[in-house]
Amino acid sequence: MVAGAKTKESIEAAAIAAAELSAKLAIYHVSRLEKTKLDNAGPVGYRYTIEGGYAPITGFRIGSKEDVSAHATSLAKEMNERRGLKGTKHIVIGKPRKPQAS
Repeated sequence: MVAGAKTKESIEAAAIAAAELSAKLAIYHVSRLEKTKLDNAGPVGYRYTIEGGYAPITGFRIGSKEDVSAHATSLAKEMNERRGLKGTKHIVIGKPRKPQAS
């Protein structure tokens, strides 16, 4: 039983360490949340801004302040998870270049 307890404790310690590491690597965060309309006749919603990359990301969502805040926070969390340990992964669209023969 003691070995099982140590294993459970080590799993919990590893989970805590992983959470602390991801918090340190998190660069994307919600910086702004303001009530607004898309236009004069449009619905009322909230505009959010996520900062941390090259340019801020602005979005609009209809709903309560808590719902929109949760949505924007989950987007920022997902962006941090996609970022990984070595930075962003670049995707090249199109055919790869062939090496030139010398």
